[in-house]
Amino acid sequence: MKLLNKTSIYYLLFALPVFAICSGVLYYFVSSKIINSLDESLAKEKTTIEKNLKKGKMVHDMDDEVTLVSKTSGLYSDKVSFSDTLIFDSTETELIPFRLLRGDVSDGKAIYRITIRTSHIESDDLIISIIYPVLFLFIMLLLGFFLINYFISKRLWNPFYKTLEQLNKYNIAETITKFDITSIKEFSELNAVLNKMIENIHADYISQKQFIENASHEIQTPLAVIKSKIELLIQSVSLSENDIQIIQSVYNATNKLSSLNKALLLLSKIENNQFKDMEEININVLVDKTLEHFEEIISLKNIQIKKKYDGVLSVKMNPALADILVTNLIQNAIRHNLKKGLITVLMNKNAITICNTGNTPATPMDKLFKRFVKSDASSESIGLGLAIVKEICEKYKIKIDYTYDDSVHTFQLQL
Repeated sequence: MKLLNKTSIYYLLFALPVFAICSGVLYYFVSSKIINSLDESLAKEKTTIEKNLKKGKMVHDMDDEVTLVSKTSGLYSDKVSFSDTLIFDSTETELIPFRLLRGDVSDGKAIYRITIRTSHIESDDLIISIIYPVLFLFIMLLLGFFLINYFISKRLWNPFYKTLEQLNKYNIAETITKFDITSIKEFSELNAVLNKMIENIHADYISQKQFIENASHEIQTPLAVIKSKIELLIQSVSLSENDIQIIQSVYNATNKLSSLNKALLLLSKIENNQFKDMEEININVLVDKTLEHFEEIISLKNIQIKKKYDGVLSVKMNPALADILVTNLIQNAIRHNLKKGLITVLMNKNAITICNTGNTPATPMDKLFKRFVKSDASSESIGLGLAIVKEICEKYKIKIDYTYDDSVHTFQLQL
């Protein structure tokens, strides 16, 4: 959830209870004031009636109904009681709310019990006429606050979103992104720190890239010399059988070290985006050529090849990387296959699937494409073949899936 939306939700969670409380307080305050006003009017009416009684008249100024309940004897009390009641109105055919006053009045000779009542309808209408406009105004102010807060906040956060967009597009191998200095101090400081960090990262990247390239190049030369000297030494007639075996082991280790160095250099070049040339590659043709290249090894292990092409799979990528991708997958299918096993290549215009028979993998599936992870059954492997495949697939947004079922390893690439 975006920070702006989350902030708005917190504002809303605060505003709703405040709105409910304020509405209740407003209603209570207005209704209390009106009830007090009605009570004061009823009390004044009682005083007027008492004055008129002393003059021998039964007159009151209000339109309210006044009833002399009974003539009583005893002490006169100036205390009054107020209450609410509902009285059926035959004209409106409904119950009407009334405010009642009960108390004593005297004409100087006798004491009378009096009841005065006045309708609540006008007061209720007055409450509604006050409450509704006020609540409407409050709601409009609240809505206006949220809208203004949303658009102002969105505008204020624009530099932050722009920085995020630049970070998402940032490619360390191609550009050095410069983040703008804004009028908002916090974002300006953030961009300044990011500028400094990106410059340091880029400098470290260039330094590391040069080191890897130089180290790999320098290592290859002495390795080539060692290999040539070992080849000459093996041809010597004065060596014993034991000496030849030792030298052969050294030669094999040197070959493995040379392959490892080349593979690491290749991974570094892929990561550094050094393969920029692009061509339309026919994967069908490339698979056929690769199988022909490994034909001798395939025959040696008596592996059967089955191919089914339901269309031409064409992809735009670097020719060298396309060749490495297919070669590593075919080589992996041969290396981890059984004697008299089977390799099946299925292809359509959207995907290629390479299946091979083989033993249960010793490597967990989640580590299969990790570097230097290899099966015990293939000790001659340097453990980088599938890591290179994965790196190439990620570079060209190719989805790669691996499954193992019923003694069959399956790699599927969706282009």
